[in-house]
Amino acid sequence: MAENVHGAATQVRKSAGPQLEITQGENTGDKFKLKFDTKLGRERDNDIVLLDAKVSRYHAQISLDAGQWVLSDLSSANGTLVNGIAIAGPVALQAGDLLRVGETELKFTFPGQPEAAPAPPPQTLAEPAAAAAMPSPAPQSATAPPAAARSAPPRLAWIAGGLILLVCFAAVLVIYLLSNRFDGGETAVAEDPVPAEGDSGATGQPVGDQPISGDGAPEQLALVYEDDFSDSFGGWDDAFDTYTRKVYGNNRYQIEVNASNLVAWGLANRDVADFEMEVEAKLEDGDQKNSYGLLIRFQDRDNFYRFDISGDGYFLLSKFVDGEWSTLMDWTESEFISTDGSANILRIAAFGPEITVWSNGQELASVTDDSLNHGNFGFFAGTFAEPYVWVSFDNLKLWTPPGNELTLIPTATRPGVPVAAAGVSTPQPSPTAIISASSTPTPASDVSEEAEIALVEGSSDSPLPTPTTTTTVASTSEPTGEPTGEPTNEPTATPVPLPEYASRDQTLGRGEARASGRIVFPIYDPERSTYDIYMANIADGSDLTLIQSDASQPALTTDGTEIAYRSWQPDRRGLFARSLDEEDINAWGFDLFFESARPQYSPVDNSLMYHSRKSGREPAIYQLVDGVGEVMRHDGFPVQGKSPKWSPDGQQFAYSSCIGGNCGIVLSSVVGGGPKLITDHPSDTNPEISPDGSTVIFMSERGGNWEIYRVDINGDNVAALTSDSASDGLPTWSPDGSKIAFISNRDGEWAIWDMDPDGTDKRRHFALDGSVDGIVQHDRANSQGWVEENIDWIP
Repeated sequence: MAENVHGAATQVRKSAGPQLEITQGENTGDKFKLKFDTKLGRERDNDIVLLDAKVSRYHAQISLDAGQWVLSDLSSANGTLVNGIAIAGPVALQAGDLLRVGETELKFTFPGQPEAAPAPPPQTLAEPAAAAAMPSPAPQSATAPPAAARSAPPRLAWIAGGLILLVCFAAVLVIYLLSNRFDGGETAVAEDPVPAEGDSGATGQPVGDQPISGDGAPEQLALVYEDDFSDSFGGWDDAFDTYTRKVYGNNRYQIEVNASNLVAWGLANRDVADFEMEVEAKLEDGDQKNSYGLLIRFQDRDNFYRFDISGDGYFLLSKFVDGEWSTLMDWTESEFISTDGSANILRIAAFGPEITVWSNGQELASVTDDSLNHGNFGFFAGTFAEPYVWVSFDNLKLWTPPGNELTLIPTATRPGVPVAAAGVSTPQPSPTAIISASSTPTPASDVSEEAEIALVEGSSDSPLPTPTTTTTVASTSEPTGEPTGEPTNEPTATPVPLPEYASRDQTLGRGEARASGRIVFPIYDPERSTYDIYMANIADGSDLTLIQSDASQPALTTDGTEIAYRSWQPDRRGLFARSLDEEDINAWGFDLFFESARPQYSPVDNSLMYHSRKSGREPAIYQLVDGVGEVMRHDGFPVQGKSPKWSPDGQQFAYSSCIGGNCGIVLSSVVGGGPKLITDHPSDTNPEISPDGSTVIFMSERGGNWEIYRVDINGDNVAALTSDSASDGLPTWSPDGSKIAFISNRDGEWAIWDMDPDGTDKRRHFALDGSVDGIVQHDRANSQGWVEENIDWIP
């Protein structure tokens, strides 16, 4: 006979690891299996990504440590709670513990195992005695208590109780019908209802939610669209890239920007002409001078109206038409804009050419403009000098005149949403029908799978510049007999373009002025395999003028009247100079060797300096004396180096070279005084001394890719001014020394940028129609790519 003793048999079942289940917040019910090390946060590279705006980028971590599952807070902004208690250090978790991060609650469980009940306050690992004192859950018997132990009511009592409830319900129904009859039996709404105080209006909304009615508005408006952002599939995209993020979270729509002079937006993907719109907007974090607000009649990224407010109580009304900004109402301070961190209720009305804006029920401005008469609508957040802003939006409402159509704009379906499920006809607005964002799925459209993925992920179809081969700076030295580095050809970094919902075309912040002066720069033509020199207004690239074809490395006098350059013409190569208003046929060739490069004018007497490899493999610095190029010498030895630039007083010059086997930027006197190494990396090149003579800026690969750096004139305080995966280089000072212009291929296209001398307030001014990086095919031996190019900023 087989034994049948309790506990004698071994039960074999699948081992279940712990998991977290979201019990409150976005995506409630989702479950996540834990790994040995599991990170939670907002960033997409976490193991558990939480769409909660109050969760930090990297908020907390759960790890298996010595047989215990331990929770640690990763220095989050809002802390981590276990069973309602904020943790101060690592905490051992038990089944049933409730974790709270931001506004999201998660339950720690072991599937198939009983939970500890009730969960005590968390104990940190630093207090093992307290943890040991916690009682273990008592084992439960698998046998149910006998039925006789329970007291159950007789069956007839249940039946009698049910009959009594039915009789009561019938009596209430009869009384209700009789009361309606004695009131005249009128249950329909009057044709022209006039809601009393506290009653609902024609749309079923409280009177306080009715439109304020701007200039030109009809007498009656109907609420045709609203969204409280509780449904993350309401049609507003979740997307992110290197600098921006727009997501549903905490029953609000969140937009975050993490770069200076950048704007990002979210759209309802619905087209409307005349309307009034309201939304609750709150500055969650970021500088008070950054702005946020509403976009209307948005036809594309180059055509829309924009209503800004700032955290410190100013507003702006502007338009962006055909890629050009125009101010309709300049930055104006208003007492009606909350500056205490609370939300602002923003309204905007557009009826025909009349546009009116409000804040917290008070009219701010009204303008007339007929540039755009319909389009999409949505929200935005943008930065100016300070590089961070985070804004949330909630309780959007939109009213239109009766019969005014609100038309869905086809967009790609979000991942995980079957296209067939979205095939719903566009609802037509009426005085009594409200379109709820949560119940209006995006209609199916003829969008290819590739285009759908690109739209959803926020990528752009803008073409990337063709990667070209460049030459990094060669290490040079004084004649010490020590070996120096050879040029290394490497491809220039090609960053990802900005997504379609973000733009560098940002309006000016309060108190900001447009950059003044002209910028002169080269552009490589891949069809002709050569360079051309152009000049344009630095503020926006206007008045673009071809200065010299088949040439590059432009340098101008401080007054901008004369230009020197390197000619790539097959029958006219070398270094040339001429007056800017003369024809190139009159240019003077002052050094016709193919190996000579990067001429520079002295700011004092317009004498010329350049480098050349004509005397050997290593470049040397030359100065034009009485019309003849002579190699510069110190102690009888040639000054070897490249890319020289004069000091403002003409007494010194900075260049890239090596001294005693140590390479970097060298500062030297024109007459007397030995060279001094002021930086220490072989890739440091293209230096330029500030107009006040105190600072040297240069480009370098010392951090892994091309960035811009600064150093005191005495060699102290080397610091990076840019830090990006793109290539930043060719820095030059503004004429007054208040700004630094540079070239960058951020966002996948070469453009002219500037920044403050400390590296802040970076702004893209205009994109170039091509690349600055290329190899001249008929002179490959002497073509070094963009690192040997030059740009100049003149008045």
